[in-house]
Order: sequence, then C-alpha cells, then structure tokens
Amino acid sequence: MSESLRYYPLRRKDLSKFKKLVESEFPGLYGLVKECKLGYKVVNEDIALIAFSDLPVLAQVKREVIPTLVAVKLSGMDSLPYAVVDEGAVKHLLNGADVMAPGIIEVTSFSVGDVVSVWNPSKTTPLVIGKALMSPNEILTKKRGRAIRNIHYAGDKVWRLTLQFIQQVKNK
Repeated sequence: MSESLRYYPLRRKDLSKFKKLVESEFPGLYGLVKECKLGYKVVNEDIALIAFSDLPVLAQVKREVIPTLVAVKLSGMDSLPYAVVDEGAVKHLLNGADVMAPGIIEVTSFSVGDVVSVWNPSKTTPLVIGKALMSPNEILTKKRGRAIRNIHYAGDKVWRLTLQFIQQVKNK
C-alpha cells in the first residue's frame, strides 16, 4: 500500500543546517551528504524524511532526528556506534521489540543516550536504529534487561516510506 507523500524542496539555508547536523551528530554518514546541492523534506502524517539528492538520510520521528537504515547500510558498519545481535533476536527486532542485553554478541564504544545501529549476526545488514539505554560495559556484564530502545527498524513505517521514496525517484 502506497502512502501519500508530500515533497518540499529544502532552501539552501535548511540544507546547510541538515548537513551540519549530520556532520556533528552522525559524522560517519557525512560522506553521503557532503557534496549534495539539493535536498527535500518528504512528509507523511507523523514522519518526515530528509533526503539529500535522491537518498533519504534522516528521519524525523516524533521529536527525534535519526539516520535511516538505508543511509547506515550505504555508509557501512562503522558509520554509527553499533551492536551485533544473535540470530534469536532478529525476528523480535523486526517486529519492533527493543534490543535486550542477552541477545547482543558484540558492541562498540558508545554512551547511554547515543544513537546506535544494531546489525544482524553476519554483520551485513542493519536491523535497528535505536537509543542506548545501557553502556557497552553494562550490556556485556549484566546480560539482562533492555539495552537499546528501538526507534526505527526494517519493516516499520519509516522503512516503508524510505523505500517508497527511493522507488518514486527511480521511476522518474
């Protein structure tokens, strides 16, 4: 089912503001936006995508601005701090569950409150963009409780809108 999207070209000033946001908050993604001269805000009801050229890089969900899974996949595993989960966690994450500490098999360095990506066991695909609720040390030592709050996952509304936008751009 196709959602109704509204496209708003970004003014130069707004494009610059979003580039600076990416550079400061998500420096691993800056290579995707650095040379862009054109941007759009793509809006659907309660979600806004910020697209640089033809690539939706950011999503505004409620009051949080986060990278899209597509942007993280294109930028690579080291574009954000990350965690890797075991196979048993994958199904639950793709249904929107938060990331539980026992399912995490590897973590990089990050702080509580940081935006992190969560990757599948083979480290080929990001599954979730979330906010860290525990430090990496707590995750590895406690091995219980919610470790990362799931904000955006493969299959959610942001994911569907991202794919719809990419498909519409491709068909133009």
